[in-house]
This record gives sequence, structure tokens and C-alpha cells, in this order.
Amino acid sequence: MPYLMILIVVATLAIVFWAAAQASKRAAQNIRELAEMLGLQADLRPPSLGLFYSEPRASGQWRGKALEIFSYSTGSGKSRVQWCAVSAAVRVDAGLRFTLQQQGFGTKVMELFGAHEIQVGDEDFDRRWFIQTNQPDFFRAALLPELRAKISALATDSSTRGLKLQLEDGQVRYAEQGSFANARIAGRVGQAAEVVADLADVAEVFAAARK
Repeated sequence: MPYLMILIVVATLAIVFWAAAQASKRAAQNIRELAEMLGLQADLRPPSLGLFYSEPRASGQWRGKALEIFSYSTGSGKSRVQWCAVSAAVRVDAGLRFTLQQQGFGTKVMELFGAHEIQVGDEDFDRRWFIQTNQPDFFRAALLPELRAKISALATDSSTRGLKLQLEDGQVRYAEQGSFANARIAGRVGQAAEVVADLADVAEVFAAARK
């Protein structure tokens, strides 16, 4: 009986290890395809022991901006959360800041603790998105119907978790919880590249207007 238990444990660990290796390979492949689609350079480090890719990412110039596709994690242990992201650098940062995230329980809690949102006057968009910015008049006007439609298109999948668009430290970033091994997430990140570039344009227009 002890030998049977050992065999079960070993077999279980082998399955978990194999599944993780396959997910790593899928993530690397999906990032490679995103890099090809956007004309970026994929950084796919050699697999350790021929199984795992170490933090695959892609970067380069796209629409005249430094664009990067990457993953990161927050928290630790059981609270660790993995994120997939794409960011575009703002060429001139004049201090505009904003965050857009889906309305939900988390934003209700934020409001209870004093967070303030702006509304753009589009009933459907305002119902779906919690928007914060340090330049409400400018940003409200900048969220034109075409840009609002692109932003909302990122949130049509009900399985999307933690979706956030944010300008901070000279970078416009789209992020959502999950792994690049998920083809739907990878596809959304590719779609979000257009949105972060548009929002970086907005930040640059703001900078030009401040001169």
C-alpha cells in the first residue's frame, strides 16, 4: 500500500509538471504570434530543461511608440495573481493620469472609501466603466465615441477578470488576470494594443495643449 501511495503521488506530480510545461509552451507560442502580428521582437528565452519558457515577452516600435507585451504577478503564495498586459510609452508625459476599469463590487467599495469617478454622458459606457482622472474635463472630451467603442469591445467576454486601462509613469497599460496560454486572453491583448496606442495619443495631445 505505501508503494501505491508513492506511485499515485509521483504520477500526480508528473501530470501537474507536464500540464505546466504545455501551458508555458502555449504562452510562448501565443506571444510569438502577437509579435509577428504587430511587428515586434519576441523575447523567448530558452526553455529550462527543454520544458519551460522564462517570462516570454515581446517589444518594439508600433505606431511610433514603444510597445511591450508581457506578464507579471502580484501577491504571493495563495494570493498570487498572474496578469497579462500590453503597454505603450507616452512620448511626452505632461502629468495626465487616468484609470478605467469595469464597474463592479470592487468599484463600489472604492466609492465607499471616497474614490471619485467621472462620467462622459454616454449612459451605456458610464454604466459599464469606472473612470478616474486628474483632468476630468479634458479626458471626458477625449473619450470620443470611436475610442469608447474600442474600449468596450475589450470587455465583451464575461470571463474577463480584473480588466484595467491605466496611464501611470509615462506608460498606458492594459492588463487583465490570466495567462498568455489562454488564446482568448492573448487575442484580447493584441486587440488592446490599438487601445493603449490611442490612449497614448490622447496623453500626447494633452501634453501639446499644455505647451
